[in-house]
Amino acid sequence: MLCIGALSGASGQVSLKEPAYAADKGADELVLKNPAGDTLLAYRYTVKPPPPGVDGVYGRSGYIHPLKTLSGHVLTCIQPADHYHHYGIWNPWTRVAYKGKVYDLWNIGDKQGTVRFVKFADIFQNEHGAGFEAVHDHVVFEDGREIPIIREHWRIAISQLDANRYQCDIRSTFAPVGAADVTLQTYRYGGLVFRATEAWTNANSDVLTSSGKNRDDADGSSERWAIVSGNLGEEQGGILFLSYPENYNFPEPVRVWPADANDGRGDQFFNFSPTKNKDWVLHNGKTYTLRYRLVVFDGVLSREEAEQLWETFAAANQDDAANY
Repeated sequence: MLCIGALSGASGQVSLKEPAYAADKGADELVLKNPAGDTLLAYRYTVKPPPPGVDGVYGRSGYIHPLKTLSGHVLTCIQPADHYHHYGIWNPWTRVAYKGKVYDLWNIGDKQGTVRFVKFADIFQNEHGAGFEAVHDHVVFEDGREIPIIREHWRIAISQLDANRYQCDIRSTFAPVGAADVTLQTYRYGGLVFRATEAWTNANSDVLTSSGKNRDDADGSSERWAIVSGNLGEEQGGILFLSYPENYNFPEPVRVWPADANDGRGDQFFNFSPTKNKDWVLHNGKTYTLRYRLVVFDGVLSREEAEQLWETFAAANQDDAANY
């Protein structure tokens, strides 16, 4: 890696320093870049309006798009016409019980709730990586009011592994707001989710999980990791999703769209869904954490490499991993 030299005082000694990653905050987005200056991902912190003619309730903040490979291929999409509430990489809950009522914070078109960006608790950049910690409020709509019921800290940290791969650590720490418990009820999707580029269909993309399943039989299986990959023009690439062993309901159930999804197109959608097969009660006064690592790659990634990367992630000190 290229080093930058600088003179240090009267001694004339040269101080060598690794080129730094960057976290550049713009008017709407915070962009994370590697030392070469390549944009790897953007986090949207202002509300992105929906396309013209679509109900404004579909606008959202607090998501990642674009997520790119090191060669510049975009892997995410937002606001597709088939699901205007899909936003690249985001993390809402679908069936949320609070004070005797159940709300849907995923399907925001139903106008029951949403997730709001509140502020940045941290933005960091150095020679080891870059990232941020965003504060999100998960809110419900009640009698014309927005009521926060979960406060979340979403910490994202990137670092490059080699010429073709980098990792993106995601740490979600959250707790109920106020005096009431919150129950994340059983539903087939909810939590960390990825809506892939619209270029991926059942003809040019696939899924491989830690238990050896593909998109024909992966939905509902419990997994430690999953690879979602496909053709990117004349090249290939994808994401390895890793779940941490201390996560709730680990190994985690997954939601994977079948090959005939969206009227036979077979668009790619992947979700680690810890509440897919059982409730999760969030008790007032307690804090909960979910940790994930995304390994974004150009080319291909083998099952053996995926297993090794998961073992490294599982053994890591996670408090250090997201702080650089």
